[in-house]
Amino acid sequence: MGHAAAGAAGAAVTHAQFAHNQFAAHNFHGLANFNRTGFNRNAFGDPQRWNHFGGQFWGAGWQRWGRGWGGWAGPVFWPYLYGDVFSFAFWPYDYYDPFWAYGLDFLLISIFAPGPYFGPDYGYAPDYGYVPGATGYTGGGVYYGGAPSGVTKGDRQALSETEAAATESCNGLAPGVTDLPIDKIKQTVQPAGDQLRALDDLNAAAFKARDAIKASCPTAVPLTPVARLDSAEGRLEAVINAIDIVHDPLQRFYDMLNEDQQRHFESMGSSGSSDKAPPGGNIAALCGQQSADVTDIPIQRIDQVVQPDGPQQQNALNALKQAARDAAQDLQRSCPKEVPHTPVARLDAVKTRLTAMVEAMKTIRPKLQDFYNALSDEQKAKFNIMGPAQSASSGAQQQND
Repeated sequence: MGHAAAGAAGAAVTHAQFAHNQFAAHNFHGLANFNRTGFNRNAFGDPQRWNHFGGQFWGAGWQRWGRGWGGWAGPVFWPYLYGDVFSFAFWPYDYYDPFWAYGLDFLLISIFAPGPYFGPDYGYAPDYGYVPGATGYTGGGVYYGGAPSGVTKGDRQALSETEAAATESCNGLAPGVTDLPIDKIKQTVQPAGDQLRALDDLNAAAFKARDAIKASCPTAVPLTPVARLDSAEGRLEAVINAIDIVHDPLQRFYDMLNEDQQRHFESMGSSGSSDKAPPGGNIAALCGQQSADVTDIPIQRIDQVVQPDGPQQQNALNALKQAARDAAQDLQRSCPKEVPHTPVARLDAVKTRLTAMVEAMKTIRPKLQDFYNALSDEQKAKFNIMGPAQSASSGAQQQND
């Protein structure tokens, strides 16, 4: 691309981002919308509204992609992931959806179409898409579903509040919740003597794990697909590290309990009348639900938006598609067949899943980088802000929400 063309593309992107942020800010409703994404709905946050929410929210693969919700709040990937991890460890039988509902489709959406709460001003509103040949605000094909309006004081306040919530979500368990339920564990198992000291050690380890996650929390929003993948991978690795910090103290505490205490601890989150934990619930189905188009639809969307030109770009896109398929198959193997009965084993299952997600990202990354490098500046600009295709009916619904 020549200097004049590159300059025009850069000006178009700047203009588009300005218009985009104006529109998003004007239509943003603060914490109410942030909470509606479900990121705060684990056992530490809003358990009554959460139960089975994840499965209903994501649905089949095409529905997940069509919703256009990526896993971001500002620069934070997967808000309250730490709480989702320990919801499954301590309350798996009513609240396992928060963690196991997220799979490769969630990762791909987060990388390719990050969602309405992504960006410095949460500028990636869900009601935009790419229409080939549309003039829109950029004059180059990126179309926004609504006209930009002035940003009010209320808009700025809403954005500020949600930015604070996003920052809190990085190392929090749920909104306003930072500590593990040590009092609940005490009430459940009635520890004494060395058991109490072991529980104190577990609590101290949890604080150390939270601090380790906090130290890894990003402050800058990743603006390209490759940068988003790297940021998401770093987030998962930080939580894996936190799990390692907590694992041994949790194991020691559990091993000190007698059989009756262990049985109560294992079923601490069960709402049933039996002390025996259910054998697996729908966790295998929830974790393993993968539609045939889980990788095809995002790749098709990239093809539509970026419009690869020539064999080099097309071959790179095909390689990216194959990498996504390979990652999907590998990630599928990390799904447990049933809910492990002990909190330690449940934590191990979560670590296995997160590790598989990291490996999936490592599989995809070089092919994504190759494809991105093969694009022109204009194509890169379109890919950077790509969203899911929006139907007229879904756009109308979002305007009414």
